[in-house]
Parts: sequence; C-alpha cells; structure tokens
Amino acid sequence: MSDMNTRSIKDKKEQILSLWEERCLREVKSARSTGSRALRDSLPLYLDHLDEALTTNRRMEREATRIGKMHGADRASHTTYTLSEVIFEYRILRQVLFYVLEADGPLTADLREIVLDSIEQAVKDAVVEFTDVQGEVQQKFIDTLTHDLKTPIFVAKMNAQVVLKSPDLAQPATDSLKRILVSLNRVTSMIHDLLDGSRVRGGERLSLQFSECDLESLIREVVEEMTMVHGNRFVLDTNGGFHGDWGVDGLRRAVENLIGNAVKYGASGTPIRVSLRGDTASVEITVHNEGSVISDDEIPQLFEKFGRSKSAVEGTQSGWGLGLTVVKGVVDAHRGKVRVQSAEGQGTSFTLEIPRTKAHRTEGVSLSEGR
Repeated sequence: MSDMNTRSIKDKKEQILSLWEERCLREVKSARSTGSRALRDSLPLYLDHLDEALTTNRRMEREATRIGKMHGADRASHTTYTLSEVIFEYRILRQVLFYVLEADGPLTADLREIVLDSIEQAVKDAVVEFTDVQGEVQQKFIDTLTHDLKTPIFVAKMNAQVVLKSPDLAQPATDSLKRILVSLNRVTSMIHDLLDGSRVRGGERLSLQFSECDLESLIREVVEEMTMVHGNRFVLDTNGGFHGDWGVDGLRRAVENLIGNAVKYGASGTPIRVSLRGDTASVEITVHNEGSVISDDEIPQLFEKFGRSKSAVEGTQSGWGLGLTVVKGVVDAHRGKVRVQSAEGQGTSFTLEIPRTKAHRTEGVSLSEGR
C-alpha cells in the first residue's frame, strides 16, 4: 500500500481536475459551451471513490457507478453534446490519471487494472444514462410537437371540407381544395409516424382497431389521393375484391408510406405499380418502382427508426426515416411479414403479407385517433 500512499489521488485531485478540464475545454467542442463549473460537477466524487479503491486495492464499489450516470445525465442536458464526446471525455480522464499517478514510476498491474475497470464502468453507465435522458427529451419534444400541431390541422381540414360543400364552387377551386385535404391528411400521417415510430423503436407493438373492410377499395382510394398530388403515374393491379378483418387505418398509412417512398426514391416519371393478390390464408400488397437499387446489407436497417438507405441519405429527397419503421410496426401488429426485393434492371418491390384470419385481432387505440 505504500506505493499508493506516496501518490494518493486526494493529494493530486486538483492537479487531475485541472489537467482534465484544460484538455476537455481544448479538445471537446461542446465542453467549451458548458463552462468549467459543469465539467467539475461529478468528477471529484469519482476521484474520491477511485482513491479509496486504490488505497484498499479493491475495485470500486457498485454504488460508485452512479457517478457515471450523473455525468451522462449532465451531458445529455446540454443539447450540443454527442455520445462520442461523452466517451472522449473519459478517454482524456484515463490519460490524465495515468500521467499524474505514474509521474514517479508505473503503477502495479493490479492498480492499473483497478483504474481501467473504474473508467470502463463509468463509461458504460454514462453512455446508458446519456442515451436514456436524450431519448426522454426527444420523446417529450415529439409529444409536445404532435399535440400542438393537431388542433390547427384539424381546424384547417374542417374549414376546407365546409368550403368544398359549397354548390357554387368552380371546378378549379374544388380540385385545389381536394389537394389541400390530401396534403393535410398526409401531414396528419407524418405526425402519427413520429409517435408510432418511437413506440416501435422502443419495442412496443402498435395497437390497432380492427374492423371489416374491403382492402381493394381502401388501396384504390389511397392510389387516387396520390394521383391527385403526384400525377397519373400509378398502376393498380388487383385480381379481385378482398374483404377481411384488419387494422384499416394502419394499413392505409403503411400503403401511403410505401407509395410515398416509391415516388421520392424511384426513377422520376416512371410507373409505380401497386399490386394486390391473395388467397384464403393471406393477402399481399406490393409497391414496385424503378430506379436505384437497395443493397442486401442495407435492407435490414431500413426498418429501424430514422434508418435510410445510402442512396436516400446521399440523395436530394428529405425524410425522417420513420415511414418504414411504421410499416413494419403495422405488419407486425397483423402478425404478417415484409419482403424487399431490389435488383439492377428489375427495380425495387416492397411486399406486405397480411394474414386474413381474425385470430390475431388486437384491441386498442386506433392509429388514426385524433385525425
């Protein structure tokens, strides 16, 4: 123990704090905006626990891990901080600790292991807390945003519908109002995509209201609305009417998202084919577009929250990367499957396989609640 007594962290705490703070302010961009006081909030307590661990030649007690959580929560409260910067601050701390403690010679292997283990645990706890706090902040923002947007959108839709019923309305005005309603419905869908995308990403299964519907009529209605906005480039291919017990609003939004993606990322001006096929067991909805190919290794990440293909990220089209997350959530709520096929010269197809059985009915709040 005499080796550590001559190099106690308590005696060198101020030196460690100063060196760490100086390097963070110089090397971590976001640290410059937090100020020195914020940088010192959790580190002194960490150094006290580490000093005790080194003096007793034992690993830090589990209760000391809350220090990493304090650090992660503090950094998450500063909107400029990134996760990589949080980790980098600990890398700097590790370097500073060894620089100060080994100024008079190397630590023993056991003591070095205690320091490294403490840093590793602190990083893990800081990362988990940083991620959790940021997730909560983002969810609160999304909830507030969607709540505040619902009322003005609802009022705009109601007024457009009232004007549309006027008997003296000229045809050009009628067409314009219909386009306005389609666009407002699309904005409403995007709002619900934000909410439902977060639920799916958090591991929740979307809750749908199931009801009897004619799936062909539903898809035809979606195609007609898309035609009003994007022009006459859609081809609906169906082999008959399909009646079943499904989450109607969820399937509507899933098809809207697939068609919307085909418009954004498919080759401009080429046909977009929407196909409906089925048998006694299930129905298949396929949206096909021509254009750039999605590679096999990109396909799994498409259904993650904010996930986008390389071509989408590098392209000019904007997007939240939530549409396919919601599509997957709707399909999962029906206990169905999603298939993606994409190849040079053949285009890209997204196929939803939806069971026709009523055994998978899921009661709950409709995806269209508040529309």
